[in-house]
Amino acid sequence: MYPKLKILKSLEFDKLICEQFLNVQKGGVDFGTGIISVHPKLVATKGTVGSKTRKIIGDYFDGFYTKFDLDIKETIKSAEKEWKRGEKVFFKVCDKYFNNHQWPNGKYEAYLSVINCNPRFLDNKTFQFYWKSKDNFSSVTVHEMLHFLFYDLVAKLIPKANLQSQKIWEVSEVFNGLIMAEPDFVDITNVKIPPQYPNLVNIQEELQGIWDESKMADEFILSTLS
Repeated sequence: MYPKLKILKSLEFDKLICEQFLNVQKGGVDFGTGIISVHPKLVATKGTVGSKTRKIIGDYFDGFYTKFDLDIKETIKSAEKEWKRGEKVFFKVCDKYFNNHQWPNGKYEAYLSVINCNPRFLDNKTFQFYWKSKDNFSSVTVHEMLHFLFYDLVAKLIPKANLQSQKIWEVSEVFNGLIMAEPDFVDITNVKIPPQYPNLVNIQEELQGIWDESKMADEFILSTLS
């Protein structure tokens, strides 16, 4: 059975993610700089900690969500329509590359965010998507949903694998970069060259040959992680 994705908003969740990502740098991306470039008023959080940081973020987000309430609602409606058009094809394509691996249980919820961090949470199968993304909603969703399937398959194939390891994170991102460049996925996302973390571009180039050997998720995982 395929999961049914819900597209939602949560002001409080967005505030929390903003606080968590203000000082995060990963894969060559400075998320805090990205947040402040879009929301310059949040520069006021620099040098603050704890409740003071939360107060600045809270007041700003409350005002922002109120001001753009209609735009946020329209973005969610648009995302729902877009995903409905492509979801059936997406699941069939995943069956092809993942050898009909069963989708793991979870909430499967996508939360709109006004910051461009797009975290995903493997434990409950939820993720955020940036409301003004230059890529379409389907591209972001395909990326995150592939993570859920990839990590579940890793756990099945390599039971002792540490799913929190840096190596598995790197391979998962490279895998997405490779598989999403396949025509089957480009037809869904309309993105021919999927974005990649700057620090992982070379690794992706190195693993391209392994992917090309079979273009199957299970064989790629066993070749790169076992």
